[in-house]
Amino acid sequence: MIAGRYRLERELGRGAMGAVWLATDEVLGRSVALKQLIALDGVSDAAVEREAQLAARLVHPNVVAVFDLVRDDDKPWLVMEYVEGKTLAHMVRDDGPLPIEDAARLIGQIASALRSAHAAGIVHRDVKPANIVVGRAERAKLTDFGIARGVDSQTTQTGQVTGSPAYLAPEIATGGRANPASDMWSLGATLFQALTGEPPYGIGDNALATLYRVVHEDPPRTPLAGRLAPLLEHTMAYDPAERWSAEDVVDFLAGRLAAEKLEPVALRTQTLAAVAAPAPAPAAPSGLAQSTSTPTRRRWWPIALVVAAALVLVVGGAMWANRGEEPSAKPKPVASGSPLSEATDKATEDADEGSEEASEKPSPSETASESPSENPSASETAGPTAEGIDAFIRNYLATAPANPDSAFGSMLTPAFQASSGGIEGYRDWWGSVASTSVVSVSPSVDPLKVTYTYNYAMKDGRQDGGTVTLGLVYADGKYLINSEG
Repeated sequence: MIAGRYRLERELGRGAMGAVWLATDEVLGRSVALKQLIALDGVSDAAVEREAQLAARLVHPNVVAVFDLVRDDDKPWLVMEYVEGKTLAHMVRDDGPLPIEDAARLIGQIASALRSAHAAGIVHRDVKPANIVVGRAERAKLTDFGIARGVDSQTTQTGQVTGSPAYLAPEIATGGRANPASDMWSLGATLFQALTGEPPYGIGDNALATLYRVVHEDPPRTPLAGRLAPLLEHTMAYDPAERWSAEDVVDFLAGRLAAEKLEPVALRTQTLAAVAAPAPAPAAPSGLAQSTSTPTRRRWWPIALVVAAALVLVVGGAMWANRGEEPSAKPKPVASGSPLSEATDKATEDADEGSEEASEKPSPSETASESPSENPSASETAGPTAEGIDAFIRNYLATAPANPDSAFGSMLTPAFQASSGGIEGYRDWWGSVASTSVVSVSPSVDPLKVTYTYNYAMKDGRQDGGTVTLGLVYADGKYLINSEG
């Protein structure tokens, strides 16, 4: 019996900061979740208690409510709402990655919770799938405010890293102070796992290695993001100043985000006149989206700083009020009926290998010639080249939305013209596209094909993207699209 009122029933989970218990409130006759708060090194019980009081001020339908703070044997215990459900981490482990719409709905709820927390001056500091409980009616609730801090809190020692390594923002991994922007990186990392089935920096027990990757590698991207690619890019942006706020995320998912907000981080000096559609079919394109820009290279962080921070790492993951640690079993692979087919796996690998080369190529507006039938560089070679294929596909994606009749007549074979629904079907599709943008291009000379990742904006305001592979033919110095896949 805790504080003469709460009877412990069974342990729900255990983390670095202690265990969470299912308990019965003997006074009110209801189930609650109890956690004994454990102070971090150099932080007093009184400071932890003050932070718990801060978290208790937050009342939101997507936050696990804090009911009480009691003391037993001179130790503070937090009394919280008990939610019957599964954590997002266990959902992904047991059932595989979430469909895009399901991920968008759950992430939107957590973004709403963070918007309220940040407005109240509270930083969560350990947003991750294991701290999101999905209960009845698919309502997601953010828990584990046990290591939350006020924005101006001074209770964490300098150089101390608190949180779960795979979801830490780079500035936190090097001992910086948590802030709303670092919560947003963690939200993006959570979205990444929801969509792919694995944490953004993989599964491993070496915290130092994970921290090193967080600091020194480009933020991860996935073609599985689909229409959520801008959200992933703008939350997991290396520079905190470039990240979307929680309100931006809520607005984006509600379709209210202004067009300029969708402009890629690395392309802020360009217009949005390029956000992409697939080439061939009159129907809405299938495929998988990817980031709209190459992540900005970072300044060099001293390795010694990472090592120093890792030595005082306190792995949070402490206080999910209803379930335990991150699932130890590796998440299930994507089911055969999921968007990530074997063909797309191969296409994505090809795109990744060609991304660095493609990033140095001209933009669609630069490669588009006055006459789309003129394939840049094709006439200058005795046969197909990777450079010629790259230029051709960029030219095609710049031409099709602006002049579909010209692209149809001069850049498709008769067979592909027919499979695209004829000129009327082709016009119907490309006439609905407002702008296109190429993310990456991976050309292949043998066999003659091209895989490209795109984003697109429709005239009705929708945003989406994907990865497409097209078969090509080459004759008389010209490339033509001959098939899809």
